[in-house]
Amino acid sequence: MEECTLLFDVWLVTHLTSRLLDDHLRPLGLTGDEFGLYSLVHTFEPIAPGRISRLTGMAPTTVSGMIRRLTARGHLVQVPNPEDARSRLLRLSDDGRRVTAKAAGILVTILPRLYGALAAGPDAVRAALADLDNALRGMTDVAPRPYATPPARPRDDEPPSITYGGPRLTEAQEAEVRMFIDWLRTRDRGGPART
Repeated sequence: MEECTLLFDVWLVTHLTSRLLDDHLRPLGLTGDEFGLYSLVHTFEPIAPGRISRLTGMAPTTVSGMIRRLTARGHLVQVPNPEDARSRLLRLSDDGRRVTAKAAGILVTILPRLYGALAAGPDAVRAALADLDNALRGMTDVAPRPYATPPARPRDDEPPSITYGGPRLTEAQEAEVRMFIDWLRTRDRGGPART
């Protein structure tokens, strides 16, 4: 077999990620792509459809189709744009917030298993993905990444920001603790953690 390229690697990972998310979110009637959009709207609401397209790189027609589908479910509502009377902004409805929180709860249960299975650890993988994301955004004229990748966890010789007196946690356990902390932070803002 010919040697595959980085782009082929990314294509495979994209589809494997979609399958993992779709399989776990199916009981809620969501796909991984839909949950990603719910999370984006939750984080930046109210948000214009054009901004969604610029942040994600999705075609405007793809964004419009997803918005129609999620609005028909009653999970998205459109509100007037105070800066442009001709356009609308998107927010999650109360039902949209509930389903987003349920989906985030499901994903919280699978992330520690994924993190534990990564040979390089989640911080190293996320740093590499951020590098790839930055390169792809530069080549496709897409808006900068809408969030920063969390810094790598402290080395063993650096003091932790939270003290814990028990035995050393595994990487998967540390990932679960970080996700719980993220959940606590987003709970105070009234919503789920992003994927």
